[in-house]
Amino acid sequence: MSVADIVAAEGWPGFRARETETLISVTQPGAVIATGGGIILAPVNREFMRQNGVVVYLNAPVPVLARRLEAFPEADQRPTLTGKPISEEVADVLAQRDALYRETAHYIVDASAAPERVVTLILDALHLATAS
Repeated sequence: MSVADIVAAEGWPGFRARETETLISVTQPGAVIATGGGIILAPVNREFMRQNGVVVYLNAPVPVLARRLEAFPEADQRPTLTGKPISEEVADVLAQRDALYRETAHYIVDASAAPERVVTLILDALHLATAS
């Protein structure tokens, strides 16, 4: 069942509840969990992630994010949140969520860099986390 299917059947609240249940059920030591961007909307998720893992915020400017979404459209998988064009939607959503991402993150990584560089930055952050 895709995100679009769940949202159509249960609405965004139903999807968000499933998201929280899944986060809790898959969390285990040493696991890497790539969450959806909206997971930080629920305070319980933010607290759970900070207490049970190392949170890395992959931060990138709106134009980079919009370009990536436009290059790999998955409209059938991820329904629009605002009904606006991708660049406007990304700007609106990031404006609402950026402070939450920063509050939740143990580390912030520049995800606008080349993928190899982003991986190196993530590994550096994880090494710092395990050293302390």
